[in-house]
Amino acid sequence: MRIFARSLLGVVFALCLAIAAGGALAADKGKAYFDGKTAEWIVTTAPGGGHDYWGRLLANTMEKKLPGSKFVVKNRPGAGHIIGVNLIYTAQPNGLTMGNFTTGLVYSQVLKQKGIRFDLAKMSWLGKLASEPRTMSVGKDSKYKTFEDILNAKETLKFSASGVGSGSYTDSFMVGTAFGLPYKIITGYSGSQAALAILRGELDILMGSEDSALTYQRAGRLRVIMQVGGSVKGIQDARAYAKNPQAKAVMKLLANMGQLSRIAAGPPDIPADRLSALRTAFKESVEDKDFVAAAKRAGRSLEPAYGEDVQKRIVELMDQPSEVVALLKRLSTVKVDMMQHVGPVSQIKKEGRTIFIKHEDKEVSAKVSGSRTTLTVNGNSVKRKEIKVGMTCTFTYPRPGAEAKRVDCKN
Repeated sequence: MRIFARSLLGVVFALCLAIAAGGALAADKGKAYFDGKTAEWIVTTAPGGGHDYWGRLLANTMEKKLPGSKFVVKNRPGAGHIIGVNLIYTAQPNGLTMGNFTTGLVYSQVLKQKGIRFDLAKMSWLGKLASEPRTMSVGKDSKYKTFEDILNAKETLKFSASGVGSGSYTDSFMVGTAFGLPYKIITGYSGSQAALAILRGELDILMGSEDSALTYQRAGRLRVIMQVGGSVKGIQDARAYAKNPQAKAVMKLLANMGQLSRIAAGPPDIPADRLSALRTAFKESVEDKDFVAAAKRAGRSLEPAYGEDVQKRIVELMDQPSEVVALLKRLSTVKVDMMQHVGPVSQIKKEGRTIFIKHEDKEVSAKVSGSRTTLTVNGNSVKRKEIKVGMTCTFTYPRPGAEAKRVDCKN
């Protein structure tokens, strides 16, 4: 019996070695394919910002891991990452087109959002770079000391969000609705603006990533009182307070979404050997000491996962219960009160990300998103860089200084 067991173990060990060797051979064969080839890395946002930073760092490092290859970064923003991912998905499956984008597209696909030509579950996944557990923060002197205080609130809670469709808006809507809170989402505040507004008493709550929340807490501005699937000691996890099926399903979704950030993939059906080479290059890049050092210098945390593991998690995220789908459908129909201001463009900053106009002898500004703001000149759709000083523009936004829903200009 012992001899048989030892023989069986030997066979299993040999099979494992053979499988590992086969994978290595496939990766080596695929690696040779990229010698002399030009690969296109698509960033689904405009230049600047987190997605662009990671995309360029990845492309630059993967080029070194695939000798003889050249990686070219192309920014393809629009429609909340949908345009860029459509381009990745419909590209030739030869291993020469890939890119990075937002996990928020899970929501878009579950809702069958107009314009989608991709199926995330079928893409050739390279991996993910980070985790961004969701958190709830209040002002350092807020009367709400714990998450239980929020759950027992009688007054309307004012959540902050940069705009409808933003991550902060979705998180606020999901948490507020799942727990039956008396709440209102105030749009037009992002990042540090929201933190300052909370300190002034204009807002009560900021939903955001763990990294950002802890930065504000260390600066003495905000206090983190809740997390969803995070690892911050002493902070309550909202999942423990989810009592009904809808709340439990929503918390599970937010926790799983928080574990997948800065995701990267190529189109379906990339040949196995080339995909193996790309996954190996991705892994080697993310674990490269220079890559890690660059991320650290930029203040960006790394928590990677790779290939099939990420693909499995994406497939699981796509399978949402009816309670969550119904909630997301409600989110997609939300309307926000807007105002309009008209005037000549007086200045443009940050390559069109902030535009100023003179409205009734007062200068007002609007933030312009490359994916969420609709821009036109003489009725034609344009990009931010095409807006010029002197044009007469109409801002449609929730308030001055906020992200605009539309910027319509005439020259």
